[in-house]
Amino acid sequence: MIFLFTTTAALYFFFLVWLRAGLSNEQPKSSNLPTASVVVAARNEEVVIGKLLESLLAQEYSGERLEFIIVDDHSNDDTAEVVRNFAARDERLRLVTAVEMPPGVAPKKWALHLGAKASKGEILLMTDADCTMGPNWVREMLTPFSRESVGMVLGSSPLGRGDSLWERIVRVDSVGLDALMAAGACRQFPLTASGRNLAVRRRAFDEAGGYEKFRAFISGDDDLMMHLITKNGWTVLPCFSAGSEVESPSPDGFMAFIQQRLRFASKGKAYYRLDFVDRRFRFALALIYVANVAVMAGQIIFLIDFSSHWLLPWFIKMIADGLLITTYLSKIERPFDVSVFLLNEVWHGLYVAVLGALGSFVKIRWKGRHSQSQLTTAGQ
Repeated sequence: MIFLFTTTAALYFFFLVWLRAGLSNEQPKSSNLPTASVVVAARNEEVVIGKLLESLLAQEYSGERLEFIIVDDHSNDDTAEVVRNFAARDERLRLVTAVEMPPGVAPKKWALHLGAKASKGEILLMTDADCTMGPNWVREMLTPFSRESVGMVLGSSPLGRGDSLWERIVRVDSVGLDALMAAGACRQFPLTASGRNLAVRRRAFDEAGGYEKFRAFISGDDDLMMHLITKNGWTVLPCFSAGSEVESPSPDGFMAFIQQRLRFASKGKAYYRLDFVDRRFRFALALIYVANVAVMAGQIIFLIDFSSHWLLPWFIKMIADGLLITTYLSKIERPFDVSVFLLNEVWHGLYVAVLGALGSFVKIRWKGRHSQSQLTTAGQ
């Protein structure tokens, strides 16, 4: 058994080392200024959306070539009123009110669809209503589109803004996902994406049919779109430039974190049914999951018989994760929180294994709504 666990961890190690090598790829540079539309779906965000709007209106980008579309996704607070007040100050900002959803369409997909439909930019930038960014965010995220083959750009979007232990744990965990996302994109091996910070060429978005092929999923407006765009022959690139980062608050407590991760994992089974999902990704997803199961099982057995060799898979995984994350952080010139990384690795295998298994089966509650049933046929 220990041989099987260790072999699985070793395969995981070599996969991450291969991904890590891709982070050395150079980023394109350009002074091109395409027209751009920032599209945000907002539901019950009156407390936080003001900071986002201030960040957007402060963007140092040619004014007539940039617009902001905020879609009020059936809020029952004063989100729309806050947006209207900002719109009165700047004509680049527009409020779109989401109309009733058609059957079988997830709320956020519908809101983003309406926002994209109302926009005019050559590039669509997506972020969330509780995010903030620096004044050069739009410019830096659009730079890679100087290559005509680029259909999507993925930006860093760490969670957690404070210095408490909880904030640091969440930040280290989200940085691990960012590192996996960026390395996969460098290798043209689509792995993950974050709707908190991504940009899509409109032509690529339209060729994909927008969100139609995965409209029922409560999540997936980011990674499933990435898979579909890649399937259509477009290149997906990460953005490492200083100023391209988007910050977002950490989940409000442990249970909120669990709900967020369950939402991320809710598409687990569907990855193996949707015909546009890269087959290499399916293998990689299985490898990552099984490696974390091996680590969890080894830790549990160690607690029973205290034989240290059962911790070898965990040790191998920890080295692989550390190599990838430190290389990524060096690339974006951010510090490595060593102590919190080590602490996070203690339970990382457990939570990935458990939540990865549960995500496809439990009902997800998000923004006051329950998830709808997932698609049952590939490409539907």
